[in-house]
Amino acid sequence: QMSDLNTKIDRFAATIVAEATADTEHTLAELSQRRAAAYSAAEEQVLGDVYRYIHGEVARVKTEAGRQVSRHMLENKRTLYLRREEIAAEVCGEVRARLAAYTASPAYATRMAALYADALAVLPGAAEVRLFLRPADAALADALAASQPQVKVQVLEGDFLLGGLVADAPALGKRVDATFDSSMEELSGHFAELFGLSLPSEMDEGGERA
Repeated sequence: QMSDLNTKIDRFAATIVAEATADTEHTLAELSQRRAAAYSAAEEQVLGDVYRYIHGEVARVKTEAGRQVSRHMLENKRTLYLRREEIAAEVCGEVRARLAAYTASPAYATRMAALYADALAVLPGAAEVRLFLRPADAALADALAASQPQVKVQVLEGDFLLGGLVADAPALGKRVDATFDSSMEELSGHFAELFGLSLPSEMDEGGERA
């Protein structure tokens, strides 16, 4: 009897201990899950913050880099434009100097006669023409008139400086510009394209040219 009672008590105690142990393990498991969930949420928050920070920094760096590249390109365009203008001035200055030497040479008179003949060819049938010369070439007037005796010529002072001539036939309403000044102006206007220094676009930032 006593032994049976003790056995029942032992079994009852074992059952209580087992249930208590199970409850404890369950509670610990729940706590562990909650703690893991908390860690996971915290990690997710941290990772999210880090991602947003990195994304923002990358965007900022890209923006700043873009501004620096834009400034660098603009500075290069300005530098190229200024250098292009310097080279153009140097070349045009050299051309003017060579023209001055040429117009002072004996070959210039022959060239002027050829220019006058070419101008009259563009004014076919003109009986009278007005021939414009620069003051420095006034001495060539008689020789030019004599070279084309079939045409009555009135020699006038032109408003150009480098050389050449202008022939005007009022009756035909035609005018021929064979001045060196016009050629020089055309050279200056197309200098960038002729010498391969044209820019892809003009520098319009800040109202400046390229």
